[in-house]
Amino acid sequence: MNQVKKILTIEDVIIEKGEHWRAPLDYARTTIPDKYLSDKNLIRLTKGRCTIAHLELMVKILFQDSKERPVGITGIDQFFYVVDRSNFNLFDWLESITLFYEWLNKENRKTPFPKMLGYLQCCEDSPENKDIKNEFTQLVSGMLIEHGYEG
Repeated sequence: MNQVKKILTIEDVIIEKGEHWRAPLDYARTTIPDKYLSDKNLIRLTKGRCTIAHLELMVKILFQDSKERPVGITGIDQFFYVVDRSNFNLFDWLESITLFYEWLNKENRKTPFPKMLGYLQCCEDSPENKDIKNEFTQLVSGMLIEHGYEG
């Protein structure tokens, strides 16, 4: 019987994904207090096809989020709450956040993380997604082109 080893520690992530993950994971651990990004959630964030670029962007977003709303639900908890109820997987969400973040940068704009998540949820719930099942990034890109972002 072939058993899959369960990843329980950050060191397990490094063993599975490679030594090149050590520096970004160490940076995440030293940049964001455990209150805003626990080891459990950091490990969960690295699952599947998550890339180092995804991780670094999420650390940047979550760090800013922790400064903007130091009390209440954390950004990572809100993120996983949304992802867990979505028809799209973690990788799809990370790719869509990257696309949206890059679009904001090109427009010289910023937005709070909860508003970003809300916009992405609206994209998923849009009529455009009900009739034709799109890839999440295609859906978000189309919505940004057609409707822009008011947040």
